[in-house]
This record gives sequence, structure tokens and C-alpha cells, in this order.
Amino acid sequence: MAELFPYFPRQNQNEIMEEITDAIRHKRQFIFESGTGSGKTICVLSAALAYALDNHKKIIYTTRTNAQQQQVIHELRAIQKKSNDKRIYGVGMQGRGNMCLLARENQEIQNGNAEELSRFCSYQKKLAVSEKRKGCRYYHDFLGEKDRVGTIMEWAQKHLPTAEEFTEACEKQALCPYEINKLMVHNALVVIVPYVYVFDKTIRIKLFDWLSISEDDVILIIDEAHNLPDYLRELFSAELSTWMLNSCLLEADQFGDPSLADGRISVSAFCKELMDIVNVLRDTYVYGVLEGGIRSINPEKNDALIPSHELEVEILSRLKTTSKTLRDIISDLYAYGEKIQEYKQKDGKLPRSYLHNLGVFLGFWTSIEMDQYIKLVVDTGQGKNPRVEAYCLDPSMGTDILKEVHCSIHMSGTLEPLDEYRDSLGLPLETRMAIYPSPFPPENRKIFFVCDVTTQYNELTKDRTIVPQMWKYVSDICNKFEKNTMVSFPSYNTLAIFQRNGYFAEIQRCLYIEEQHMSQSDLMELVSEFKSCGDGNGNSAALFTVMGGRISEGMDFPAEQLEIAVIVGIPYPKPTARQRGLQNYYDQKFGKGWEYTVQAPAARKMLQAIGRLIRNENDRGVAVILDKRAPRFHQYIKEMRESKDILRDISRFMNQQGSSNS
Repeated sequence: MAELFPYFPRQNQNEIMEEITDAIRHKRQFIFESGTGSGKTICVLSAALAYALDNHKKIIYTTRTNAQQQQVIHELRAIQKKSNDKRIYGVGMQGRGNMCLLARENQEIQNGNAEELSRFCSYQKKLAVSEKRKGCRYYHDFLGEKDRVGTIMEWAQKHLPTAEEFTEACEKQALCPYEINKLMVHNALVVIVPYVYVFDKTIRIKLFDWLSISEDDVILIIDEAHNLPDYLRELFSAELSTWMLNSCLLEADQFGDPSLADGRISVSAFCKELMDIVNVLRDTYVYGVLEGGIRSINPEKNDALIPSHELEVEILSRLKTTSKTLRDIISDLYAYGEKIQEYKQKDGKLPRSYLHNLGVFLGFWTSIEMDQYIKLVVDTGQGKNPRVEAYCLDPSMGTDILKEVHCSIHMSGTLEPLDEYRDSLGLPLETRMAIYPSPFPPENRKIFFVCDVTTQYNELTKDRTIVPQMWKYVSDICNKFEKNTMVSFPSYNTLAIFQRNGYFAEIQRCLYIEEQHMSQSDLMELVSEFKSCGDGNGNSAALFTVMGGRISEGMDFPAEQLEIAVIVGIPYPKPTARQRGLQNYYDQKFGKGWEYTVQAPAARKMLQAIGRLIRNENDRGVAVILDKRAPRFHQYIKEMRESKDILRDISRFMNQQGSSNS
């Protein structure tokens, strides 16, 4: 292990590696929290590689996003350079949507889901094999240009490119990066993949086939593990919107509007009935409208629980039919959708069928076990796109793989309370868990809170002085201190309250605002410009963002790029019907509904915002929580202190910084 670790170990790093080694050796799960910048990635790679090399295991390293893969590749390069061991070879894999060169040329293909892209790819490959001038040209050259393929693979094994770098190199050679990647993972010791490659069973089977290994051969690493429970809930949930039903109507019109269940009803008539049912469910359960009543809009409520069989009962009642006929309708939708997919496939288009998706949804909806799900109707799109949703409450539905692999290591900078994570995933009570203190000097970071403001809804509506007072804190901090400052809000709605009131004009510095539907490229440009203002020469800026969003995770702001973090209110989950259903489920299962589904997620979001401040032992920063409810989180944010004069306290901290540098 020591011979692989490429740096001088910091505080806690040897202990972390020893714990990881012990867990792998004894085939146990290990869950740990270690703060941002503490070197979790290099620790877990060094320990896991040492064991894998000696025991013929492979490492599957999972990340929530593609961007997080890059850090893993950078650390692998450092290990390979130090050890000079050519067996240390890693491959970053992404989905076809990111690696397919045909998809880069066609936006429709790029937007396909995993199943659609798999079908599209399979058909293009068949054409490339059978007819020289048809099908995917990149796959055709992959088959015919063995020397060029070999050269790319040798280059990749030597240089360990990121997935993006590898795809660009293949594009220059007009070779399929996805197919070459599949060849490379067979010999790779480390494979870095998004969560879906492991937790979607269909994709996982393919991955293990490419690797030619069994589950017991795998050391599984889960990075940013606090994301996994919500990811699994979303993976095992499903929804049907009126927008999708409109797409079904258009598809039915395009392909002849076939009949269902031996002519009992046409596809278009069935879809129109479903659209009306969804609207009626929305009016009845979200807005409490009785037949013939008037719908009143409540901006604070946009979803509601519905009885588990309400949708099916309404369908059967309107069609005056039986459950067997409904099953026949579902089967016919699925079959018609298959034909449409085949037609589009042969036409060189993305094999997407909304009728197929409708059949899959209805089959899923009518078969799920209600002890692990709730069913909802949700009003979205300003009332124009309501939907019904089967929401998975139990992420442990997707964690069987954790019991089958040799060992799994779960890590994050914000995972506390660890027992909530363990329980949510259904891991054994004896699972080893650890929280490691920050390795950085405690005097380098201060966390304050104030007690005269809050974003609690009831108080905001009663006391109109709270918002101006809260904004005074924000504007005073931004204007007084020439330091890059990130101001984080609980939600885009809360941010919009301040923006609508014209407060932003009071900021006397360059101001950057994260917008809800901003593209990834625009967001990265915004963050880059903000960082460049932190040059230590007084050219500072303020960045307004949302806790739990894209900026709060996976982006580094070292040194002067970020020195002050302001948290505007507590980011409690919105009290929706879905949230209440989840809280009730955890109350019944663990007796900890509030702690697990409300308090812990809010604490993690605040800690993520605070964690952006310190990335190494030389960084310094101050965080301010603008909410009198902050003391409730003392168990998570132990070093926070109340401030009676926040500008004075920040000034003292900054002056200490100046004297320590002189």
C-alpha cells in the first residue's frame, strides 16, 4: 500500500487506508466520511489497488456524474508514475450518449436513453458488417483497422486518458470509442463508470460480460455516496405525463391509429381517456375539486397521494371493461411500440416509441408492490403538464449487488448520519462506519450563524422585515469584503424572491447568478469567470447559487477563488406529498422519519456549501448561516458559533489571515 501512495501522507490518510484494506481483506462493507480535500480518492485507490494486484481482483469505481471521473484518472496517473507498474491501468467509461460519434452528429440520437441507444447501435453494427457502405462507419473501421485500434489501445494504456480525451482521440482516427473501450476494460485493473453501469441490472450484466469476471472478483467503490439513495429511488420510479400522452397521440396519428384489445378502442381514444383521467386526478387530489367544482390554485401545493388502484379503477370504469382487457391493451401497446421501433431503426432514426413506453409504464404501474412505493399525481408546467408517478421509497431494492461483490467501499465528504445511509441501503447493522476529522488547521475556517432572520415560511409571511434584514446581511458582506463570495439559497424560488425585489442592484461587485435551466457549458463558463475574479488584487465577485445544485458538488474553489460562503436559510426539503410519504415510510421502518428524510439532507446540503471553502492546508475561509434554526444542526456542524456582529467577526478573521501572511 505504501509503495503505491504517491504523496506524503496527511493526517488520517494512513488510518483510512488501513481501514479500507481491512474491509477488503475480510470481505466487508465500509462506510466513511472524510471532508472535502482530505484525499479520499487517492486513499481508496492506493489501498484497493494493493489488494487487487496481489489477489487477482478488479476495481469498479462508480461516480454520480461523468465530471467526477476525471479526478480518479488523475490520481491513477500519479500512482502509475510512482510505482512504474504497468499493470496499474484504468479505463473511464461513459454511456453511449457521451461516447457515440454518430450521436455527436445527431441531437436526436444523443438524447436517446440506454435502451434506445443500444438498439440503434446494434442495428447500425449489423448494417456495417453486412453492407460495406451502410451502417456505422466508425464501427466498420473499428472492425477493419486492427493496427489503428491497437495503436489507440497502447496509447491509452500508457497515458491513462480521461473518457473525454479518449473519445476525442478515437474521433480523430474515425474509430468507435465505445467498442474500443469495451475491449480495453477486459484488461483494465480499474474501471470508472457512472452509477447506472452497476445499479441498472441490464447494463451491469453487460459490464461484467466485458470484464469477464464474477461479482466476487469485484472491489466496488462508491464515490459521493450521499447521492446513491436518491439516485436509486429515481432509478426505480416511473411517471406518465400529459406531455408523453400527447406524444403518444402524435405517434398514433403517424402510424395509422391502430385498435387495441381486438378493436375495443383505438390508441388515440385510449390516450385521450388517460389524459382526461390524469387531469381529473390532479383536480380531485391536488386541488380538492369535486365534480363540477371550481379549481383554486395553491402555489404551495402541487402534488398529492392517490389510492394505489385509482388509475386502474378509473380506466376500467370509463372503458366499461375488465382487468384482463386492460392487460390485453397493455400487451398491444407494447407490441405496436416494438413495430414502430423497428420501423424507425430501419430508417436510421432513434428507435423511440412513446406507445412502447406507455405500455411499459402501465405494466409497471399495475404490478408494483405498494409496500415500497407511493403513487402520486403531480401538477407541473404551470398546470399544463400534470403527471402520475410511482415513486420508490426504498433504495435497498437496487442494492443486491452490494451483497454479491467481494467488498464495497462507500465514501463522501458529507455522509453523516452514517446509520441513515446504512439503513437506507439495507446494509448489515455490523457494517463498519467511520468519520474522520478534517486534516486541515481548525483555525483556518470559521462558521457563524445569526439569530434574527429565517427563511421559515410561516415567519416570512407574518414578518415583512425579515427579507430586507436578511438581504442587508448579504449585501453588507458582499460589499464590505473584497473576497470572492458564494451566496447559497435553499431553492431557486427563494433566490427569485430577492431577485424580484430588485435587491441585486445593491451589490457593488461583479455578480454571477446560477439560473435553473442554464446549460452545462454556460454554467462552467459562469463558474470560470467567477473564479478568475479571485486573484487577490481586489477584483472579487459574488456568485449566487442554490444548495444541493450543480455548483455545490464536484467543483473546486482553491485559495482566493472562494473565501466567504453565505448560506441564506436552512435547505429543508419542500413539504410535498412525496416528501411526507418518504418521511412516513422511514418513521414506520426505522422510527426516524424526521431525522433521516428532513434533517440529514438539509445538513448535507449546508455542509457541501461550507465544504467549498477549504481544499488544502493553506486555504482559509469563513461561512455564515443566516437562519436562527442553525443551532438544530450542531451535531453536524460542531464548530459553528453565534455572531452578534457578523461584519466585525468576519473582519477579525480576515485580519488574522493578513497578520499570519505578513
